[in-house]
Amino acid sequence: MLKRWSFGKGVLANFWHCRPWVIQFPRQQVHCSTGCYGVSWGEVMLKKDQCEAATPYVLDKKRVKTEEPLTNPNRARKYEMSKTRSCRARALAVLRSHDFYFFYILIALLAICTLFYYFGELVDFAGWEALRLNFFYSVHDVHRLFFLAPIIYAGYIYRVKGAVFVTIAAFIVFLPRALFVSHFPDPVLRAGLFTIVAGMMGSLTGMVRNESERRSHLEAVIRSDRDRMFRMLENMEEGVLIIGPDYRIRYMNQSIVREFGEGIGSHCYEFLHNFDSPCDQICKLPKVTDGATERFEYNFPNGRTYEIVASPFVDSDGVACQLATFRDITQRKQVELELIELNKLKSELLSNVSHELRSPLTSIKGIASSFLQKDIEWDDQTREMLLTGISEETDRLASLVTNLLNMSRLEAGVWKPEKERRNISDIISETLEQQKWAHRKHTFEIDLQPGLPEIYADYNQIRQVLINLLENAVAYSEEGTRIVVKTRAVDGEVEVSVSDQGVGIPLEELGKIFDKFYRGSQTRQRPGGTGLGLAICQAIILAHGGRIWAESEVGCGSTFYFRLPVADPSN
Repeated sequence: MLKRWSFGKGVLANFWHCRPWVIQFPRQQVHCSTGCYGVSWGEVMLKKDQCEAATPYVLDKKRVKTEEPLTNPNRARKYEMSKTRSCRARALAVLRSHDFYFFYILIALLAICTLFYYFGELVDFAGWEALRLNFFYSVHDVHRLFFLAPIIYAGYIYRVKGAVFVTIAAFIVFLPRALFVSHFPDPVLRAGLFTIVAGMMGSLTGMVRNESERRSHLEAVIRSDRDRMFRMLENMEEGVLIIGPDYRIRYMNQSIVREFGEGIGSHCYEFLHNFDSPCDQICKLPKVTDGATERFEYNFPNGRTYEIVASPFVDSDGVACQLATFRDITQRKQVELELIELNKLKSELLSNVSHELRSPLTSIKGIASSFLQKDIEWDDQTREMLLTGISEETDRLASLVTNLLNMSRLEAGVWKPEKERRNISDIISETLEQQKWAHRKHTFEIDLQPGLPEIYADYNQIRQVLINLLENAVAYSEEGTRIVVKTRAVDGEVEVSVSDQGVGIPLEELGKIFDKFYRGSQTRQRPGGTGLGLAICQAIILAHGGRIWAESEVGCGSTFYFRLPVADPSN
């Protein structure tokens, strides 16, 4: 957009004055030896009809193209005529422009005020007796008041420079009457004082409009920045709240609306916390409105955990508010709690494993040291008891090491089942014979359904599942109680159950017993345990495409079930 027209550039005197000039177009310049000044907001717009004959230029809306020298007189004449028409068209466009109308109005106001100011002298000169009124011959100060209109108009349209220019023009109009016509005292001084006062009023009008436009521009910029900020807030994944000093919610973005619902205008302590009044223990609003930035975590009644950053914010009405961002960290906190629990379980595992390894080794070391004492003679019964102790402690140590190795192999994915056609009854019978010998103080019973279909299974892995389930039953049941193993075919699967008459498992712990390193709250009848046996059972059964679960009642014992798919007869 072009600049506003300035009265201080002598435009009227130079409107048709020819001298060298430069026309400015976007990305191009056209140089001529002579030209005319057209007036539109203080920019040179018009062109006279003579350009440099040696290197004329053709103006184009998109580009400036250099033509070859015009040697043909007819072509040169046509070229000059087209340039003249273009110059005239541009002059008319300037004179008809919307901005130039303001100049017409100003000239008209000055002309009307001048005519009115000298109307009495004009009546005397023309002899218009009918128009001879006393008003036109009264104090000239009253007549000069009409010049406030063009001066204030110039100040409003053309600002301070326009007001000064028109004020000077008005003073020039006042001088002839003050010097040669007026019969009142001090006419020049009174005209000068009026000119100064009128110029100040016009300049003040221009300054007021400048300040008004500057303020409007600043308000527009602020509104634009505020709208851009709110658009950015609307697109944020984190929730955003703006809370006023009266605890009322002024703004909520879409993320926080999706989490908590619409609550603009309500009190934050009622909407977010369901409180009846502000809570000084958790509310950070007073500190934030004083200029502090607060960061904290809070668990809301809906069960979600948020990390909140509260910062000072000045709203569009100038009120100091709190801008709070809500980041949902519920999953992160859950992961942190799980990691803490996992680290705790690992610490317990290391402690248990160290204890479990030390206990059998200590027993074996003690018995071996006793046998090495040459001054002691052992009878056959004592020797058998000590050797049995070594065997039991060795089995205990082997079981611990086996569980640790099996779990590491399962997690690494290197202990994959090598499935073959197997009869589950054979695996149970062979495993149970070994356990009967190892745990002779418990009674083992078998209830096998005849004619069970074959399954695809890894013999060693399914045998390890049975060993872990049987040892778990022995560990949590008293000596002399029964442990029953049953099998049956159910809906294309073979179901195996191991029941004991032990202490049972609380209902709230049934969902955790297959977790790694988890050890129940019930007291074991046998020392030891790492919390890996049932986790290994679950991993093996899932690798075979089956499922495993437990049913229990505190004080009445527990029953562990697992099912494996039947082998396809056609395969």
